[in-house]
Amino acid sequence: MTFRYKTTSQERENMLQWLREGVSYTEISKRLEGKLTKQRIKQIAQKNNIDAFQIRQTIKTKEYTDRMFAKNGSKWNDPEFTKSLIFQSMKEKFRNKKGNKYGWEWTIEFGDLEFPSHCPVLGLELDYFTEGKGRLENSVSFDRVDPTKGYIKGNVIVMSWRANRIKNDGTSQEHQQIADFMRSY
Repeated sequence: MTFRYKTTSQERENMLQWLREGVSYTEISKRLEGKLTKQRIKQIAQKNNIDAFQIRQTIKTKEYTDRMFAKNGSKWNDPEFTKSLIFQSMKEKFRNKKGNKYGWEWTIEFGDLEFPSHCPVLGLELDYFTEGKGRLENSVSFDRVDPTKGYIKGNVIVMSWRANRIKNDGTSQEHQQIADFMRSY
């Protein structure tokens, strides 16, 4: 025995509107209290030439671009910049670091970070293209400001490998003691 459910005109209208808004098939099924399967909703979407997944992706991309633009200015909204080698290198460094987080909590997104041209600590010009050269003094490094916390928003700064290596796990008091010693010596 096959169970068939006829949608009311209002439910059908709502479903089409939700699909145009990019609502997932699962969510639409929940909103219709499970009266239609995801497969049936997908069939209706296809019949009406609506690609809810693509709509959702477009919305997410726009939201991401808007966040990047608000945080980093107009260059992030520039398609030429986002296709540039420097932008691609920034994204690659972020992806690589995210893959090698060594068990630390990771909740930051690419757009949460600022990618400066120079190290904010030592002023060295940062090299975003050190692949295959090993770590250089001016290689890009992701530093956790508070080493007891993970890669969370507000706790990560992009700086040079040299500055990060010097900073490593010392406290500000220890660094001040070293600086005082160096000045007196």
